[in-house]
Amino acid sequence: MAEPASTSATYAAVAGASLLAMFPGLDAGAVLGAFAGAAVFVMSSNELGVGKKLVFLALAFVAGLIAAPMATTLLATMLPARVQVSAGVGALLASALVIKVLIRLINKADSMDLLTGMKGGGK
Repeated sequence: MAEPASTSATYAAVAGASLLAMFPGLDAGAVLGAFAGAAVFVMSSNELGVGKKLVFLALAFVAGLIAAPMATTLLATMLPARVQVSAGVGALLASALVIKVLIRLINKADSMDLLTGMKGGGK
């Protein structure tokens, strides 16, 4: 059975995403797609605590909305011309992947020797 706190947080997040979909200028499909992708990302990351999951949910949601046009265009170029890709699908894909890609890039940059001087380790 789900905990009451996590159930309440889920309902609040869904209500917030639904309210954002009503704002003019925001594509409702992109808002719901970004929320769904952020939820998929958070639910697939088992090593994070509850606080970090909430922060990553918000970050993935915003990043999915921002990167939705780019992800939609990239996906449309990879698919046949007769397949139309909606902004919601692009937002879902972007929000599910963008935080994972950024974390991987940060970890890769930390392991490079070029940045040791910035960390205070090189003299």
